[in-house]
Amino acid sequence: MNKLFFLAIASLFMVFYPEPADAQTRRLERADQAFELRQYSEAVDLYSRAYRRVRRNDRREGVRILYQQALCYKYMKDYRRAEAFFRRAVRGNYPDPIAVFYLADAMMKNGKYEDALEQFEIYKEKVPDDWRGDWGINSVKLAVELNENPGLYEVDFDRALNSRQDDFAPALGDQRGSILIFTSNRDGAVGSKTDPWTGENFTSLFISYQDRRGDWSSPSVLDEGPVNTEFNEGAPSINSGGTVMYFTRCQSIPDIEMGCRIFRTERIGTDWGEPSEVNLVSDSTISVGHPAISPDEMRLYFVSDMPGGEGGKDIWVAEKETAGGDFVNPRNLGPEINTPGDEMFPFVREDGTLYFSSTGHPGLGGLDIFYSTLEPDGWTTPVNMGVPVNSEADDFGIVFRSDSESGFFTTSRTLRGTRGDAILSFEIPPLEFTMKGTVLDDSTKQVIAGAQIQLIGSDGSFAQAETSESGEYLFGKTRIRENTSYEILVSKEKYFNVRSQESTIGIERSRDFVNDFYLQPIPDEPIELPEILYEFARWELLPQYQDSLNGLITTLEDNPEIVIELASHTDSRGTDAVNDTLSQRRAQSVVDYLIGKGINPARLVAVGYGKKVPRTIDKTIVRDGFTFEAGVVLNEEYINNLPNEQHRDAAHQLNRRTEFRVLSEDFDPGEELQQERPVQIDLGNQ
Repeated sequence: MNKLFFLAIASLFMVFYPEPADAQTRRLERADQAFELRQYSEAVDLYSRAYRRVRRNDRREGVRILYQQALCYKYMKDYRRAEAFFRRAVRGNYPDPIAVFYLADAMMKNGKYEDALEQFEIYKEKVPDDWRGDWGINSVKLAVELNENPGLYEVDFDRALNSRQDDFAPALGDQRGSILIFTSNRDGAVGSKTDPWTGENFTSLFISYQDRRGDWSSPSVLDEGPVNTEFNEGAPSINSGGTVMYFTRCQSIPDIEMGCRIFRTERIGTDWGEPSEVNLVSDSTISVGHPAISPDEMRLYFVSDMPGGEGGKDIWVAEKETAGGDFVNPRNLGPEINTPGDEMFPFVREDGTLYFSSTGHPGLGGLDIFYSTLEPDGWTTPVNMGVPVNSEADDFGIVFRSDSESGFFTTSRTLRGTRGDAILSFEIPPLEFTMKGTVLDDSTKQVIAGAQIQLIGSDGSFAQAETSESGEYLFGKTRIRENTSYEILVSKEKYFNVRSQESTIGIERSRDFVNDFYLQPIPDEPIELPEILYEFARWELLPQYQDSLNGLITTLEDNPEIVIELASHTDSRGTDAVNDTLSQRRAQSVVDYLIGKGINPARLVAVGYGKKVPRTIDKTIVRDGFTFEAGVVLNEEYINNLPNEQHRDAAHQLNRRTEFRVLSEDFDPGEELQQERPVQIDLGNQ
């Protein structure tokens, strides 16, 4: 950024250097004089010429000139060149360690955080009592954190508002936010002279209008008098009615130091009246600027370097005693807001929240935008607005639309089509959610067309979709609401239903949810449940095996239309009668447990098959170190031919199992299925 300090508010950083040597050229004396008058554009050119003459004969003076050039580029906001010259000065052993700090600061503004941290630590070691060492170290750490965790705002660059020159410090000219008045040194600015500080045109106020489609008109100069003059005008602040404007005017007269002043003008129809100065200080060398009128128009916040501050440029406030009175008794906002660095460009929202830019609070580099609220015991600790509003460049001059998390601010970050400051818009976009995905067959991994997806919201909403020929479904942004939990049920004939959950509660950013589902085909063959063991000759379901039924309970809850058969099998040892009865009772114990968990008994059929249905191994199993190949039937002939008793015991164990299979898929909870319960036989201690 080349023109942030178009308002020539004096810097409090004092630069000490030896008196010029007698052999110093007249050009060097002129360079020093231009520097002290803050005519940095002219000074840097003169220093460059002088350096070529003295660098060989006076190394110490040559290093001083490098440092002075670096300062010029720093104040002109050319941080790339500032870094290069500060580095040369440090390598040349410039005697004041402040050069190390300025090098680190320039590196940070150029986004070189690791390099900056190294230099800040060197500076802290050299000058342990200076607050700037800790500030720099803390700023680098904060910058890394903020970049890793960006905020909710989105920023946008509007070409219609910006030019290749500096455009900055916007203000809204009406309550709808459809008029934008801002500062610029673009072509068309009033006055033909060049600002010696920056080498650019003097700044004027420009205006742009937004149409119903949201497009901004090509900016035009606000007027060619009485507001805009041949000098710098800028940093406007407009009351809520759009009828009164405060702005800063900075005159620039060669060889004379003059402070900036705040002026007030009223709108008369479509024109602005003759401005009058707002008298806040009596010393003509003290600068005041960057006005910010409070919503009730009783307080005027402004920036000044007047005595009694915290250092650098501070934010002050003056108040009216009556609605028609003058602003009197300026007071500093104090150390919670102001620091030994610079606090600038205040703005006050309708709720009283103060926004401002600072180089003294830890940030990402350059000026960052902060906000604070006024509590009964004072201002709260300022909060950095974070990325993407703030960046390693200068970010400042924020203004909000009325009752909206949107507005405009200025940045010096590199943007296509600009070479200096530019105006960006910002907003927290509305939360928008979508949900999409694909439904597939879990066995074949082929897509399933015609699957039904039901979306049941915790707010009572309901939506339904069907998968396309490609197995895809979509719920658009009107279907998925914020702060809502959703139950998702996916169903298809001949498949088990699948249920899932999704939630937008606590989600602050728009998101496209993706949920793919795999449906299991309902097989014709029984499905074995996880292992359930019983005590010898007993049928009670032991507590340690109840968890084995949780998956089946979920399946039954997700598929309320199916009726299943619970089948229990024994091994081949013992009589048919005993095994039939024992297996029936074991199957019934599973059914009773499921009923106790809320499953409709009409959906459950218990069957004990005893030893009638030996198991067919559908895939190779290793049990107790013995392998049973796929396709083997564990009948008596196969088991009796196994080589040893341990092998046979493993086979018998595999035959003792509990299974379920689906009998029907059309259960209606309103109908009762008749089910005969078997006669239970007391088996004693078998």
